[in-house]
Amino acid sequence: MTRNSATTNRWRAAAVLSAALGMAACASDIPPPTAQLGAASQAVQEAERANALQYAPVALQSARDKLAAADMAMRADERTRARRLAEEARVDAELATVTSQRAVTQQAATAVRRSATPNTPQSATAPNAAPVYSGSSHGASGMSGSSHPAPSAVPPAPAGSLGTSTGNSWGYNHPEVRQ
Repeated sequence: MTRNSATTNRWRAAAVLSAALGMAACASDIPPPTAQLGAASQAVQEAERANALQYAPVALQSARDKLAAADMAMRADERTRARRLAEEARVDAELATVTSQRAVTQQAATAVRRSATPNTPQSATAPNAAPVYSGSSHGASGMSGSSHPAPSAVPPAPAGSLGTSTGNSWGYNHPEVRQ
């Protein structure tokens, strides 16, 4: 019986060895993640052009670090790891780009709001108040201006500024919006 168990153990060892060799052969069949590395590199460059260093430095640095790690994994022929790191680097770079674009957009919106708002004291206008629509009955939600009177503390907008009623050749007047 010892001879039979020794033969069985040899067959098991041979089966395990051939399975391991088969798995190693499959691992080398994984194509190199060149497309993922290129996409990640391009996403990092786009984030840099979007001023992510100023507005999203953590996400940008994370993307750079993961891209460098993916390059190192590729050199070590760890293709699966390189692919995963390249995809993570791309996602981090895209997050940095979007975060940066959002910050720039918010700054621009704030600047537009400041330039469009007449110089009135903050106490004269109610914070978080809904905008008051007046003018044509074709305003927001079909509501006429008579149902929402303008507060007396808000002066009329100067002529030629944003939100004033202007006519056009079709005879339609845009409703005036006051905040």
